[in-house]
Amino acid sequence: MKTRDVSTQSTRQSFFVRVILLTIGSVALLIAMFGLVIPGLLTTPFVLVAAACYIRSSERLYRWLVANHVFGSIISTWQEKRGLTLRTKLITLVLVWCMLGGTAIFLVESTLIRSILIGLAVIKTIVLMKLRTV
Repeated sequence: MKTRDVSTQSTRQSFFVRVILLTIGSVALLIAMFGLVIPGLLTTPFVLVAAACYIRSSERLYRWLVANHVFGSIISTWQEKRGLTLRTKLITLVLVWCMLGGTAIFLVESTLIRSILIGLAVIKTIVLMKLRTV
């Protein structure tokens, strides 16, 4: 009878862990989607977190993510070469500086907000430069 309780507890725990991983992965993917249109948000780390969660919780979602035309290339490049392509880095940097820099220069009057926006652009640039280019 104790064996039965242990297996039931193990099944419940693995279901609970699976639900948590699916939730974390889905939230990370949602943030990555926002990161595509909001230059201050990082996209790649959130896609990688989603992939790591999905591979441990849902083979179907992991396969969908890897096959996705937007996020799949990020995952495959990272898995194969542990870095980002020069094209990905350049597109990201151009978007970051156009959006954040342009907003800071042309749309914001507050010096504090301008400084924050430029600071975010600088941080994003530093993070991208530290990642390996493949």
